[in-house]
Amino acid sequence: MKQYLSYMLFVLAIGGMVALVVNIFGEEQGETPLAAGIETDLEELPETFAILSDVFDEPIADTDVAHIKRLASNPELDETDVHALGTIDVIFEGRPTTLTLHTEVDREDGTYLYLYLFGEPDVVEALDERIIAYYEELGI
Repeated sequence: MKQYLSYMLFVLAIGGMVALVVNIFGEEQGETPLAAGIETDLEELPETFAILSDVFDEPIADTDVAHIKRLASNPELDETDVHALGTIDVIFEGRPTTLTLHTEVDREDGTYLYLYLFGEPDVVEALDERIIAYYEELGI
């Protein structure tokens, strides 16, 4: 499973982690929003959000992280669907902005999450750069 995860992280990092994501509800829209993506274990979610917090003026609130973890740990989440986890208010370069989070869940050997973070393009690009740097630090 570790080789599979390493491969997935490598593919995601090479792909630039910035993807055009089709609207979750299948409706066509004028512009498809940008998303940054990161893979994490459910138990490592607080550490993952600490890494993502490097992009913002203030760390992501512990209450937001706990709320997202509680939602993502729901055993009723279908592994074949992308699930909305809600929003997080952050401050980026002195201005308030909102991130919208979605996740895919994989429970093969534990609970792994593929988090998609949507927001304003400059925020998504900054998150993507931080995620790529993180994967480089890991040697992936």
